Order: sequence, then C-alpha cells, then structure tokens
Amino acid sequence: MISLDVPTGVDPDTGESSGLAIRADATMTLALPKPGLLTAAGIDRTGRLYLADIGLPAALYAQLGIDVGPLFAAGRIIVLDVTR
Repeated sequence: MISLDVPTGVDPDTGESSGLAIRADATMTLALPKPGLLTAAGIDRTGRLYLADIGLPAALYAQLGIDVGPLFAAGRIIVLDVTR
C-alpha cells in the first residue's frame, strides 16, 4: 500500500487516527514532512517515508518563516530516515 502525502485516516499534525486508518508500506509526502508523520503513531502507519519537491519557491518558505536550506539539492525526491 502506498499513500500520497498522509495515509488515509492519519491526522497530519498528531499522527493519531480517530478510527480506521491505512497502514502504508510507503508514503510520499509533499513539500515538507507533516509533523504527525514523525510521531510514534504516525511512523507506525507511514511506512518508508519519502519527501517530494513540488516546486514551491524558496521565497514562499521564507515568507512563512521556514528555513529549508538546500533541502532538495540532492534531488526532487528524498528518503527520510524514520524508524518504526
């Protein structure tokens, strides 16, 4: 099972689910990792976590006060090392 952005039923902020939720083998999250995917509950449902560049300009991140640095310097998709 592969999920896009966040596994269905998983809260992107907390990683908790209020009922049924997908347990993905892999999740491709977009732009920045959602905080809930990095919690114990989220990691359990996310599987291998990939982060995809969707082309948001660095100026947008800066305007939001987020310093992403050279996040996608190595490529448009990166693997995030999170452990179940």
